[in-house]
Amino acid sequence: MEINKNTLTEFRRDFKEAVASLEEKYGVTISLGSISYSENDFTSKLTVNNGHDKDDIAQREFDRDVWKYAHLGLGKGMYKRIFVGLDGNKYALLGFNTKAPKYPLIIRNICESTVVRAPEGFIKELTNEYYAENFLL
Repeated sequence: MEINKNTLTEFRRDFKEAVASLEEKYGVTISLGSISYSENDFTSKLTVNNGHDKDDIAQREFDRDVWKYAHLGLGKGMYKRIFVGLDGNKYALLGFNTKAPKYPLIIRNICESTVVRAPEGFIKELTNEYYAENFLL
């Protein structure tokens, strides 16, 4: 096998097809992380999550990592919690990139419907509202 970006893109696609039957059989979602490669080998992280609902998986990942941001007043059950940012706009808290100390918050700008990264100090004020795709809960 020639290991390069194109063959690894094809490998990822074939891998997803190959594990589809396992996902169905066991009721899990299997994902292949970023692939690092050299001339003779490649490595990747394999993640298996219970269930198929992407939103449910994202909420569980949020609850798993939120303890690292308790000093911001965040806790379990605050997935998609709406807050006012330093710029005065409303955002929904979607998750964390725990490997990015400078911009660890993953947030959705509600007005523009874009997902961006933000620093810890970006949260100005938490609200009692939660974000759903087309409306507030």
